[in-house]
Amino acid sequence: MSNLVTLTIVSEVFLLLSFIIIILSTKNPKKNVLWVILFIIGAAPLLYLAIDHVKNDYLDANIGLGLAFMYTWLYSAVAFIIGIILLVKKKRNNNISKEL
Repeated sequence: MSNLVTLTIVSEVFLLLSFIIIILSTKNPKKNVLWVILFIIGAAPLLYLAIDHVKNDYLDANIGLGLAFMYTWLYSAVAFIIGIILLVKKKRNNNISKEL
């Protein structure tokens, strides 16, 4: 397995885990559909460009692929931060309701 495939899989798994945290912290089914759509928007560019790069095997530097990785990593980081914030809010609300 090449480094590109490994890096793509790891990037997509981190993005998926970030969205799983978000979905688990929100119980609203309508919001979960929105989160799934946002996950697809974040995952699609990297998957498309990685598959294109493997099929065409470019000799030069594929700038589009690099930008897709950067976009996915930034998107994953933002999704992870949002997931942590939502998880902390949920935990605080549970603790406050238990104290009452």
